[in-house]
Amino acid sequence: MIWILLNMMLSSWISMKRWNNFPRIEDISHIDNVWFILHIALFLSHLEEKEWNIVDKEFIIKRILFNSTKILFLSDISSWTRVYIEKINKDIFPELEEKVFNHILSFNAPKYIKEDIKTIMNDETKTLELSIIKAAKRYAAYKECLINMKVFELTYEVPHNEIMTSLEEKRKELKSLDRLLKDSNYEKYLLNIRKLSHSFRWNSEKRIFPISVMSHLVITAFLSYIIWSIENAKWWKLNIYEMMLKAIYHDIPEAMTWDVITPTKKAIPWFSEVLEEVEKQMLKDYLFYYVWDEYENFVKDYMLNPWSWTEWKYVKFADVICAMFESKIEVNYWSTNYIEIYRSLKRKVNTFEWPSVEYMLKEVSDSFDDKNINLHFNNW
Repeated sequence: MIWILLNMMLSSWISMKRWNNFPRIEDISHIDNVWFILHIALFLSHLEEKEWNIVDKEFIIKRILFNSTKILFLSDISSWTRVYIEKINKDIFPELEEKVFNHILSFNAPKYIKEDIKTIMNDETKTLELSIIKAAKRYAAYKECLINMKVFELTYEVPHNEIMTSLEEKRKELKSLDRLLKDSNYEKYLLNIRKLSHSFRWNSEKRIFPISVMSHLVITAFLSYIIWSIENAKWWKLNIYEMMLKAIYHDIPEAMTWDVITPTKKAIPWFSEVLEEVEKQMLKDYLFYYVWDEYENFVKDYMLNPWSWTEWKYVKFADVICAMFESKIEVNYWSTNYIEIYRSLKRKVNTFEWPSVEYMLKEVSDSFDDKNINLHFNNW
């Protein structure tokens, strides 16, 4: 299951574009949309906790990650098409999604991972958290629609009106969404964060599957979850909430500075240290200026601190192995300039001595040699 999902995330997921039957001025991949939803949901959770309710943020992260995998096995059914489907038969789409999800769980994977996924996906008792997730999805779609309306106003008029109606209804029940929609500073913060969808990794290399920094963070979060599951089952008792927060936030400074590669950082003495100060100042000017002090204090360590805590070292491993898989899938499709990159990263991964490393190398990495994954319904 793990290698199939990762393979599809790094190929199908980043190739699937939002608003695919609309003219558009920006291409947002499905996986970019997942990260923005994650960030909006976490931001709404902090707003909620600031004045009103305690939120289970670990549940929110897991639910968004697990639920998003279903689209890998479905065609890109838009939310508007889904509305019409549900008008004709309200039960049929949930039945389709259940079939897809059961298919995902049928693949080989550790039992404890499957059980945790089923527990999270079957939990409908967390009404506040589910409401936050739904609001985050609507707000992400609203921003995508609003940007494209700048040029294609008439084309986006109907979806824009439908989204606005949905948001107006949702803000009546969710105070944090109401606060977000009222505060233009919060909007500016999220728009600056969103620039990560346009910041691409390996920018000096030719790519068959270009991957944004935003997409990379989603896959790193998923890998962090897998690593946590294996390590907890075998040895360590790690904090998955800490790990996934680090995975989700750690590259956000690149929304301001772009992706300055490690060789450049180390090219001359003290340049790396100067860049660290630049990151702090740019985050203050472009992000933290728009949010309250408590929120800044919460997120800045996840964005800026080195990989010092125990949990964060495992996230660093997830970050490295994600890069290894990014280069591996390029090699699979005959990008010869990635062969040495892949070999170098694999050597680095081999220096980690944890149970999760053995699993990633034996059960996941070698499976990436298989490019032809045929997962359509007629093969189920």
